Amino acid sequence: RVVAVVGQGESWQFKGWKMGWTDSNKRGLEAPVEVFSRSFGFYVGFEGAPIPHQLMGWSVKKGFLSRDKRGLDSVVFANFWNGLDEWMCVHKRDFLRK
Repeated sequence: RVVAVVGQGESWQFKGWKMGWTDSNKRGLEAPVEVFSRSFGFYVGFEGAPIPHQLMGWSVKKGFLSRDKRGLDSVVFANFWNGLDEWMCVHKRDFLRK
């Protein structure tokens, strides 16, 4: 069961993914837009670094690490887990404990 995908911002990362998901024509889904429409997407980058252009069209939450203030990494990690919890409450409620 896949509920989250961390993307690097390049579509080659998803080449050959089938994930067990199918569209209405029973084809395996592998395009990043399709992957992120069915899972929580997250991108981690450094503050000030350019964001990959392909990433702009994907449904991903972004987290940025500071090169100088590494003590703030925990804030980015907390944003990931909080975002995943929120996403699961909406999209995958049956995976959560009752």
